[in-house]
Amino acid sequence: MTRHERSVVEHLSPKIVSILAVGVVLAGLILTGLRSVRIELHDVRADVGDLRERIARLEGLFEGFIRNVSPGEPDSN
Repeated sequence: MTRHERSVVEHLSPKIVSILAVGVVLAGLILTGLRSVRIELHDVRADVGDLRERIARLEGLFEGFIRNVSPGEPDSN
């Protein structure tokens, strides 16, 4: 390697190292963020499942209420 090539490598080396270090730090931050998003998404899915069950129960109650009150009769209130 010539003297000029060595000087170019010496000048670029800290830049390349810093770029790679920033890339590693950013990758770590992204992976940490994705992990917390994944945990929150799991919680949201569980909440949606609970709501689905509650709505199904309400629909069943409402259908039973409609069957008990015929269209021609006034309600008992």
